[in-house]
Amino acid sequence: MNRPWMPLYVGDYLGDTGHLTTTQHGAYLLLMMHYWRKGELPGDDRQLCKIAKLPLKTWNEYRATLQDFFHDGWKHKRIDAELERMMRVSAKRAIAGQKGGIGSALARMKLENASLSRHASSRAIAGPFSSAAAASADHSHSHKSLLKSAANPLTQQPAARAEKPGIAVSPELAAYVAKRTA
Repeated sequence: MNRPWMPLYVGDYLGDTGHLTTTQHGAYLLLMMHYWRKGELPGDDRQLCKIAKLPLKTWNEYRATLQDFFHDGWKHKRIDAELERMMRVSAKRAIAGQKGGIGSALARMKLENASLSRHASSRAIAGPFSSAAAASADHSHSHKSLLKSAANPLTQQPAARAEKPGIAVSPELAAYVAKRTA
């Protein structure tokens, strides 16, 4: 998961790290940032010194001091709690987004259906024809086929709207709509 930002409680941080040197602050912050992005720290000193951007000799001098901020190897309680909180919030937002997506899809479908029914009812009203147009009209078609297609105006696409495809509906959305409208 992409984690482009990390919460830093400055008062808590400064209260816990007042005894660190400037170099130790930098190393600790780099370790915290790596932990935030990756969810863990490696147990190998060579990898840890690279993360902290310290020579191995300096890392070995600072290791015990920096280890005090971690437990069970290189686990960080505060960051673990923040990561768990972030995952809960992210999951809630994803669910809310899905609900919002379904709601907006329903609204679009209602607008589309209303537009189609308005357009279908306006076509049902006969318009004025000139007698020449009526005389030259082709009446060789079957009235049964006209009745079938007129029975469901939503299956017909008006000529002006033929270019625009209808809204694709997933089976999940169709089930949801059926449940909500029943």
